[in-house]
Amino acid sequence: MNFKKTLLKNIITLGGYNYGSQILVFLSSIVLSRLLLPEEYGFVALITVFTGFVTIFSDAGLSFAIIRSDYGYTFHRAVTNLAFYIGLFLFLLMVILAYPIAYFYEDNALIFPTILLSTIFILGAITIVPGAILTKRLDFNYIGKIRLISNLISIILMIAFAFLGFSYWSLIIPNLVLQLLQFIWFEHKVKIGFRLYPLHYSILAYRKTKSLMKNLSGFNLVNYWARNSDNLIIGKYYSTYDLGIYSRAYKLLQLALSLISGLFGTVLYPSLKKFKSEGGNVNEEYSNILGIISIINFPVGAILILIPNFFVRILWGENWLMVADLLPYFGILIIFQTIISTIGHIYILEEKEKAFMQIGIITAIIMVISIVIGAFFSVKLIVICYTIGYMIAVIPIYLYFGFIKTFGFPINHVVKFWFPKLLLGLLIVVAEILDKQLYIYILMSVFAIHLLYFQRRDIIKLMQLFKNKFLSQRS
Repeated sequence: MNFKKTLLKNIITLGGYNYGSQILVFLSSIVLSRLLLPEEYGFVALITVFTGFVTIFSDAGLSFAIIRSDYGYTFHRAVTNLAFYIGLFLFLLMVILAYPIAYFYEDNALIFPTILLSTIFILGAITIVPGAILTKRLDFNYIGKIRLISNLISIILMIAFAFLGFSYWSLIIPNLVLQLLQFIWFEHKVKIGFRLYPLHYSILAYRKTKSLMKNLSGFNLVNYWARNSDNLIIGKYYSTYDLGIYSRAYKLLQLALSLISGLFGTVLYPSLKKFKSEGGNVNEEYSNILGIISIINFPVGAILILIPNFFVRILWGENWLMVADLLPYFGILIIFQTIISTIGHIYILEEKEKAFMQIGIITAIIMVISIVIGAFFSVKLIVICYTIGYMIAVIPIYLYFGFIKTFGFPINHVVKFWFPKLLLGLLIVVAEILDKQLYIYILMSVFAIHLLYFQRRDIIKLMQLFKNKFLSQRS
């Protein structure tokens, strides 16, 4: 079986479970939106601005180090210890920061929830190595099953807690249970075993991974604040209601990134590593995968762009109708971010983590400036400025310094793939700002025709692969 067929088979396998999990999460949001208020979602979002920031240091490239290296059992156990110490440090850091966070938002009720939610750093840390080993083995069937079962149990707990009146605790405690279940089942499969070894084991693991850790942590640091400065600003200068509305819309972007680029990235990196070691053309296969992602992400973005009001009314009810004003811009971001966000795996594959961090700093500054400009006016203007800044500055930077300068893609190839999409995307943003619905429908139709024509070979291959998988299952 060739590389693309093997890759797509693994994506379909893991994707089936991941999509099942996310569909459950999505459907549960319909129920939870009727049991919990926007203010309760906003309360948890105040905490996750900071816990999410600290989370970027919990892995710090350790999972990539496991997949990229050819070391064995001793190295894996040493990295497990290193991950645990990092997780414990991050937990203690958040315990110390719990009061300053509450003081910042002028709400002492945040202190204990912040401390409890921070235990996820320890649980997540000890899950890193077992999960990375399973990924390196390309055992996506097992990974997918465990994630689906864990999410199902977590969702049941969320709904039960919300129904019983546990308020924002319904969003906190089940997430801790989910992480614990994943660790137990991953560890059961790989049997690494957890015990604390002498400190020099962790020091050795750090020496072997410090370059990857330093550069990925640097990138994740600046990228996090670029992505979450909006939540911080809205939480500080607007109301918890506004933050709850914004967070609901933003979670759709996160969901798409998880379902599409997150899924592809999970399978793509270990698959391309193996393919490269066998002498394959990484650029050609990566380019083909971007074409497939552009086909998959378009219908998702189109729903948010074309029918946002209907979408919100059906799923979440009248209390959340303000979300509809933001969805078209997040729909545009879904179409483009799900493609660009896979680029980090290629930087790591080519051992160009330092360049990845440097370009991340530049794009992060641009995004924060865009968000701050929008914050002077309204929450909606934050989303508009974020979208425009991403399209006219961030994407071109990644295309030039990433695709052309670092990876060596031909300029004409990059222009052919990206220029029509960027032009149509910008025109759709302008039409949305001016509220020209007819133009939006026309431009989206042209976009769809463009994709159907230029990615026609990928569409045919996808259809054939699904057909073969369906026939093999029936037989």
